[in-house]
Amino acid sequence: MKKLLIFSTLMISLFGCKQKTLTSTTYDVTFEKDWTSDWCSPKVDPVITDSSVTFNPGRVVSTHGYKNISKITATIDLSGLAPNSTQKNNWLNASFYMVNNAIQPKGTNYCDAGNAGSPYCNEIDFMETNGNRIFQQTIHLNNQQRFEYSYTSGALNDNCYTLANMSDNPSKGTHSLVDVLDITKPFDMTIVFNSDYTNMTISVSQNGNSAVIYDVLADGGADGTTIDMSSLKSTMAVGWWFTPSYWEGYSPKGPGATPWFTGNCYSDQLCLAGWKLSNVKVTAESQL
Repeated sequence: MKKLLIFSTLMISLFGCKQKTLTSTTYDVTFEKDWTSDWCSPKVDPVITDSSVTFNPGRVVSTHGYKNISKITATIDLSGLAPNSTQKNNWLNASFYMVNNAIQPKGTNYCDAGNAGSPYCNEIDFMETNGNRIFQQTIHLNNQQRFEYSYTSGALNDNCYTLANMSDNPSKGTHSLVDVLDITKPFDMTIVFNSDYTNMTISVSQNGNSAVIYDVLADGGADGTTIDMSSLKSTMAVGWWFTPSYWEGYSPKGPGATPWFTGNCYSDQLCLAGWKLSNVKVTAESQL
């Protein structure tokens, strides 16, 4: 009987040693300035207050990187990109994204998936905008990319956009937010990664209305884009840093074969508009 008890205790002990309990903490994401655009005279830095950034042209970076992320939440205010008496604010990009690096991607250490002047690193774009009218959501992994598009009510009465081309078809990676968001007011965004990192979903919500605008497993990729998610788990062990920005040089047009943005509307000025990101929180196993 004693031998059986000893054997049982040993087996429990051995199996117990193999178990690893992963704990997650929800962190308030804080930021610091990285780059300020010299397109405005005088230069105006992004205004940082704890977990909030009011963007003038430029980029900020999170104070910490995060490992094994399961959830991200934020409040987004694009009211500063609504048309005004001076310009329509098209082709201006409010970018909320993160990049994969073991060290803070700041200054000469900055990297992303598409900047010719920077080293390549994996990138996840939760939102890149064309003013406050089109959103693009993209995962970039190992030089592959998979994206989906969304359009808002702001595009409906703008002759720079072709209403007949717009579609709400998640199977083809397109989404309408016309009846979900009042784009002149703040809305919330939630990003969720499943436990084995084979999926990422992005949803937006406002006043009880919500929509999923990115889902690797349930939706199709726009323009037929696909991605191999198998390496996302290993990148999470390295760490991801938030690097949101406000800039001009790329903005989403919508599907390539039938673009939503079709007018000659590239002349609006960054310095006459802006956007705000606030209440950024991340649930992760640890921070760098």
